[in-house]
Amino acid sequence: MSTTHSQPRHFVAIDMGSNSFHLVIAREQDGSLQILHKEKQQVQLATGLDGQNVLSDAAIERGLNCLRDFNQRFSNLDQAQVRLVATHTLRVAKNREQFIDAALAIMPYPVEVIPGHEEARLIYNGIAQSQVLGARNLVIDIGGGSTEVVLGKKNTPTHLSSLRCGCVSFNERFFPGGHITPAAFRAAQSAADKQFASLSKEYFSGNWDLVLGSSGTVKALCEAIQEEHGDEIITLPRLKQLKLTLIKYGHIEQIHFANVDEKRTPLLPAGLAILISFFRRLPIEQLEFSPGALREGVLYELAKIGQYQDIRHRTVDSIAQLYHIDISHAHKVRDTAMMMFEQVADEWQLRPYARLLAYAATLHEIGLHINSKALHKHGAYIISHSDLPGFSEALQRDLALLIANHRKKPYALLATELDPHHKLTLIRLLCLLRLAILLHLGRIAKSFSLEQIQVTPDGLMLVLPGHKRKISLFMKDLQREQKHMATLGMHLGIVSHLPSASLANPAHQLTADAAIVPISTTNTPPSDNVN
Repeated sequence: MSTTHSQPRHFVAIDMGSNSFHLVIAREQDGSLQILHKEKQQVQLATGLDGQNVLSDAAIERGLNCLRDFNQRFSNLDQAQVRLVATHTLRVAKNREQFIDAALAIMPYPVEVIPGHEEARLIYNGIAQSQVLGARNLVIDIGGGSTEVVLGKKNTPTHLSSLRCGCVSFNERFFPGGHITPAAFRAAQSAADKQFASLSKEYFSGNWDLVLGSSGTVKALCEAIQEEHGDEIITLPRLKQLKLTLIKYGHIEQIHFANVDEKRTPLLPAGLAILISFFRRLPIEQLEFSPGALREGVLYELAKIGQYQDIRHRTVDSIAQLYHIDISHAHKVRDTAMMMFEQVADEWQLRPYARLLAYAATLHEIGLHINSKALHKHGAYIISHSDLPGFSEALQRDLALLIANHRKKPYALLATELDPHHKLTLIRLLCLLRLAILLHLGRIAKSFSLEQIQVTPDGLMLVLPGHKRKISLFMKDLQREQKHMATLGMHLGIVSHLPSASLANPAHQLTADAAIVPISTTNTPPSDNVN
């Protein structure tokens, strides 16, 4: 009997910005979106606006040519849902209907010219789909013709603003001919100051959990700062130092940063002036780049896929389904790992890493999708090279390291160059993960259990049940595990079930003041805090 499978739904989002046009094609996969293709073209629509806000024929043709290219990418997709949104330049262009009518002849989908507040809302929603947000968040998106500034609580935007300052319009207005001077920066910052001063009082309260910047201009500034400072964290002193560097270059054509897109380089001075004003006018200490943006917000709204309270849960659930993980077995390993975690988390200072351990336990067999041989290596490769919304680069790296070392000799972790304290944290998490996997080895109907577990100065003491005949094979597995963990400096002591009066006996390798705590049988949810 043949089984019919419904065709996956495809979604296409096109963001027609003042500087660049963006195309994103995705399909629905197990309740989440899988990105199939991303593309952008630097159309610079805003450069075609004259003093009366009339869009030039040349700018219109650049935009239409880009849409022709984009249309070829998805025109053969069956039943694709498509949404085109246009932002500041088409908002203000008096002859925008000329462009919209021509665009409709290229692809049979209406062009939505969205207001500034709607653009700000979609930007915030796109960021919420891409990372975990704090209780109070401030977001800035510097576009080609406008800058959107948003306040939000968790995944909900609460204040939406769109300001008349953008990197393309400011570049033409204050840095004509590509000349970079102190006077040009002063004029650009002064104009931006007036825009930020118009924000409501809520924007000036401070005390945000996260301050984020999105889209190409902030990304380019982060990349330039990374070359000078070794990381991409933006602060006002770093922005001022970058400003001096650009003034020394003197001209846009002289600017060179190895990691910055050459097409984005000419817009650095204008974008920098706006961001400096943002820092000066609002009480901000530092800003980080967010990969989410308007197009992600459009895409997820088009697909009507709701948000989980923690986007990382959705990512883990989706990838578990995508790679056909044995979820029942994965949950058994996870629950065992978390029960052991509860006994050692405080002494080992692991509380912030609860969810990392839970994710690693859930996904540890993901490599089986490729091959059972070296599944740990295959799994690490999948995690390292997948798009994991909500996961920072560091969290994704740590998850891949735990999966890469969950079986056999843990050489990969041993050879990894990490901060010694963080490496010790990963070794401790790995010890719990490997023990949990060991306890469920072979998918036996009823797993063995450790009666007790205790932190010792150089590792763990495991107390086994007294019926040794039933655990002889498990003992061999544990003895092999002792050798593997010893390579990481982790000592696993093993004793059989003993009367409580004997636990202080040094012959049993326990310290006199150590009280062994029985493993809880309850499934305590992991902490919300994870780095």
